[in-house]
Amino acid sequence: MSDRPVIRAHHNGRVVELPGTLADIRAALPESERAAFDHDIDHAAIDNLPAVASAWAKTPEMRAHDDAIATRVATGDHSGLYNPDGTPVEM
Repeated sequence: MSDRPVIRAHHNGRVVELPGTLADIRAALPESERAAFDHDIDHAAIDNLPAVASAWAKTPEMRAHDDAIATRVATGDHSGLYNPDGTPVEM
């Protein structure tokens, strides 16, 4: 068990542990993505830094899943999405 901080997230019905520091997130990325990560972190507003870091901490599978949902929502398809209170999103 590591003493390093982690982010616990849910994906496909399971809990996933993601890197919990900026250094660990950067180290987990492929070399080809590190410059974009550095740029996003360097230019993130302080109050938006947790969201930016969390987005980069996600696995490629999690990012693809999020991108697919965003594409669906952009076309007006809100099926399978729920409000924080558990009710289906209706537009």
